[in-house]
Amino acid sequence: MPCSRTDHLLREYFSDDLSPVMRAEIEEHVTACADCAAQLRELTGAARELRRWEDIPAPRWDRHMALFRRERSAEKAPGWNLAWQWIPATACALMLGLMLLNASVVYQDGALEISFGSPGLAAVDQRLAEFNRLQADEREQFADMLARFEQLRMQDLETMQAGYELLADRDYETVRSLQQLVSLVGSTGVTGW
Repeated sequence: MPCSRTDHLLREYFSDDLSPVMRAEIEEHVTACADCAAQLRELTGAARELRRWEDIPAPRWDRHMALFRRERSAEKAPGWNLAWQWIPATACALMLGLMLLNASVVYQDGALEISFGSPGLAAVDQRLAEFNRLQADEREQFADMLARFEQLRMQDLETMQAGYELLADRDYETVRSLQQLVSLVGSTGVTGW
């Protein structure tokens, strides 16, 4: 009959921090329980086999790890590392100062303009007003162009209508002439066509 304590006892038996008293209790149980004794024999045999295995190093992995460690542990010049640490801090401090002074830095037409306070905002407002005026002019030009296209379209439609009316009138005159000719031929009795 399988023992319900086998898994728990064997885990404890192979634990590194097992007290001598607990080890003695487990060994006493194992000698009395055939199921636990069989499991312990299997596990000790497997442990013995595992201890006999030799570690075979993977040469490429070791070489790459050694190279990686050598690169990571290489000493850098102390001043070099310290100087690079201050560059981002200096850039942040400079940007904070420009923001607090309400500075405006504009690069336009090949020239760099730096202004403090609101004159930069006035120039931006002026450029924005000019942009809005140009947009209004373009909208007006597009509206004029659209009106002109609509006018030309209406003229084309009128021309087409007049052409169709003229064609219909000519067709009507041709039909009337043919009817008169048929009635004339019918009344004169001309045959032999």
